[in-house]
Amino acid sequence: MTNITVFQRKASITMKKKLFLLLLFFLPASLFCCSQEADNKTKILARINDYHLTLDEFDNEITRDFELDDDFKVTDKAKRNLLEEIIRKQILIQEAKRLNLDSKEEFMRTIQRYWESTLIRNLIDLKGKDINKKTYVSQEEISAHYDKMTNGKTSFPPLEDVEERIRHEFIEQKKTKILQEWIDDLTKKAEIEINEELL
Repeated sequence: MTNITVFQRKASITMKKKLFLLLLFFLPASLFCCSQEADNKTKILARINDYHLTLDEFDNEITRDFELDDDFKVTDKAKRNLLEEIIRKQILIQEAKRLNLDSKEEFMRTIQRYWESTLIRNLIDLKGKDINKKTYVSQEEISAHYDKMTNGKTSFPPLEDVEERIRHEFIEQKKTKILQEWIDDLTKKAEIEINEELL
């Protein structure tokens, strides 16, 4: 056996030992984390009649409030207030269900409209992200627009002062145009039949 082969074999054994020790250390730690996460999903923080509020759901509500309100501070009092708000909301929802308000036609139409508007908003947001990646304004476009705006006016601010505003306006115009063209294209591809007699 050559020296290189012996060296490679020793290095391989050493590497396997290190890997084994790493696994030995990290496996229990990861299992502990997973079990903690699973515990939060099953730990019941509060029961309101037949509804069970899990610790995980409550934590999600805290996170949502924290994201929506920059001034929100996670204190014991804030957590207690949030819990009381969730309890009140659940009691009212349960009462509305008891009175069968959740199956009334008006309620169903409202849900349908909300679902449709949310679906459309999500689609527009998705398309908007795609458009944002592809939309830009060249320096030539900015300069040409600035020249058009000034049109010999001497009291106009220098280009450096208004360049970002012009860039932003141009980008928004381009994005709106691209989005409208996309909607028009979808409309052209759709099979639409209108019974004019009923209109």
